[in-house]
Amino acid sequence: MEQYILAHDFGTSADKASLFNTDGQFISTITTPYHTNHSNSTWAEQDPEDWWNAFCTGNRELLKGIDIKNVLCVSFDGTFPNCIPVDKDGKPTYPAIIWQDMRAEKEANELTALIPEQYLTYGGEGIMRTEQSLPKLLWLKRNRPEAFAKTYKMLATPSDYIILRLTGSFVCEYSMANSMGTLDLAQSIWSEDCLKAAGITEEMMPELHACTDIVGEVPSGALSEQCGLFPGTKLVIGTGDATCSSIGAGNIGIGDACLTGGSSAGISAVVPAKEGAGYHSSYLPEGAGMMGGMTMASGSAYGWVKNELCKIEQKLAEENGKSAYDYINEEVASAPLGANGVLFLPLLKGERSPFYNPKAKGSFLGITLANTRADLLRAVIEGIGFNIALILEDIRKHYDFKKLTMVGGLAKSDVVRQIFSDIMGVELVTLKYMDEVATVGAAIMGGIALGIYEDYSAVRKFHAISAHNTPNMENHEKYKKILELYRKGYEAQVELFDAMAQ
Repeated sequence: MEQYILAHDFGTSADKASLFNTDGQFISTITTPYHTNHSNSTWAEQDPEDWWNAFCTGNRELLKGIDIKNVLCVSFDGTFPNCIPVDKDGKPTYPAIIWQDMRAEKEANELTALIPEQYLTYGGEGIMRTEQSLPKLLWLKRNRPEAFAKTYKMLATPSDYIILRLTGSFVCEYSMANSMGTLDLAQSIWSEDCLKAAGITEEMMPELHACTDIVGEVPSGALSEQCGLFPGTKLVIGTGDATCSSIGAGNIGIGDACLTGGSSAGISAVVPAKEGAGYHSSYLPEGAGMMGGMTMASGSAYGWVKNELCKIEQKLAEENGKSAYDYINEEVASAPLGANGVLFLPLLKGERSPFYNPKAKGSFLGITLANTRADLLRAVIEGIGFNIALILEDIRKHYDFKKLTMVGGLAKSDVVRQIFSDIMGVELVTLKYMDEVATVGAAIMGGIALGIYEDYSAVRKFHAISAHNTPNMENHEKYKKILELYRKGYEAQVELFDAMAQ
């Protein structure tokens, strides 16, 4: 009798539900999109009801033809840090303010001044970042007092909300709590100093759990029927999408590193833990630490270019049953290295890495009458690559990585992969099931929770390599010079970003 682990990855734009058997064999994936409201240039909000609907739809579609009694557990991962305010009945008091939202810059700066530095570990800069949950909750308190007055708890991830709907329990995994800006990481308890600085009570915080904790079961009755899962199916809390993607990509020991090319793109790498390098994660071996950084808008910047500037490619794709990106990538490949002098800064939603700046904005630089549309499209891909290269540059101060596993939507194009490989001077290895790395990581946590897997080395059961891209070192030397121009292009605009935000 074949038995299964179901994993849900709640991303920025969609929920991905993946089914695996307990031997690590991939069965199928269903992706269910949902909407983000960008009603203000710095805002990003979602409706938690959309997450629940996506969860239910994904289960019903994915499990057609499967005996749901044989699904042993559901394990989760999701975007973070979000601010999801809910009342005692678990109903949202205000739309979920997701991680991309940058409205709470004032509150973040105030909290940085008030909170002891030992609690400001998220991001590594010793500050409270605008994306974190606590500044967003303080913004809600000040600007939407009626909603705040009804708020009983704040949750960090969409998956916490799904668990709440199924169990009535308000829960949060430890690393997600740290990302919220409310955790005393040394003691693994809620920080009285952080909460006091924002005027928030500990009662508003959910119950803390480890990533492999079983936090409940699917109840019988209407909820079971609605979500398409058998009553008694175990619910494993899991953790954030970045950690699950890192595990799913095989980042389980020193020297392992992954480039995630999704809506947000970046690098997570396992380095020798030492002063100033690497934070320890519970799944890593002793002496190992995790380093890295994630951009705010990489794949989403490419998506914006496709949606807003590439109407012709969209029409061709519709007519010929292809992806618009197929046509765009052909144009990218037709332009020369360096895009004939054009630079693109993909800072379309502020930035967190490699430049922490909520006020940053995207831009094309260096355009002349001699430039073509293909130059601009190539500049977009190169700009995303430059941003990621600067993150890798910082990591290489502690460990010199020569190879990265690349996953996510940007990894689907050989043209994009090769440009990234040349910019960074590293070999890129692509996994066959690259879209499922986050759900692989979540599934492994589910398997560990149930005692099916002994440890995270079980990830090797899930892996199959589909492609290699090796760097052209002559191109890399050329890109190193352009990378410095890219850095200077950002630095030259910092004062302008400040002025534009006033």
